[in-house]
Amino acid sequence: MKAVLIDPTTKAISVIDLRSVNWATNMFFGERPTPALKLPRSEILLAAKSRGGDAFVLGGSRPIGGPGLIVGRKLEAGERAPALVDPDQVAQMVRWTSIEEPDTAETRTTVRAIEIDPERRSIEEFSIAPTMHAVLSRMGGEIRLQFRAPGGDAVFAAADAARNFPEWRKDDATFTGRCIIVGHGSRSGRLVDVAASLTNLRESVTFRSSADNSWTSYECASENSTAGRSD
Repeated sequence: MKAVLIDPTTKAISVIDLRSVNWATNMFFGERPTPALKLPRSEILLAAKSRGGDAFVLGGSRPIGGPGLIVGRKLEAGERAPALVDPDQVAQMVRWTSIEEPDTAETRTTVRAIEIDPERRSIEEFSIAPTMHAVLSRMGGEIRLQFRAPGGDAVFAAADAARNFPEWRKDDATFTGRCIIVGHGSRSGRLVDVAASLTNLRESVTFRSSADNSWTSYECASENSTAGRSD
């Protein structure tokens, strides 16, 4: 199903193949979107509840926080027909802006995640929007679910990660290439704060390059990196 994605974070307007509204919820919004604008030919703009941060204005609309999806008329079972609007016309109507983000827990729009990069031999915590689209953007390309960890965490890797990529290991599980670990609600399907401990990962994860058979701990890798720097 054709849809038009308006992404104020990347300031891009693109045509995408929308599998379903439920799929879009997990991919772009983190919560079920609702109609934000009615458009000609029974099309609508879907968006999540307005939030702080990057936003856009479509025509004379109010600022809309986060991404928006233009979809076609309503079909059965809550699905939508393909969008007919010309994306070039949409681009002429869109103005990028931002919404001041209230400093309250109820309006929090990011979750904690952990990135493990065996090439850099780094393990870092960062904040990310609670959408699969944000994970895709962080990874810089297509991703795949590599592992479901205890506590509800999901480990995502690059879809093209190959055997000749550097690896990292946690307990008995080995992972290829750079990965992002983020919490995944089993009931809601939404991304949530990562359950894994940053300290525990730094104490238990080891790294291996494609040309090396031995594993190196994060602590040793950090010490070698520090020793290799010159003041």
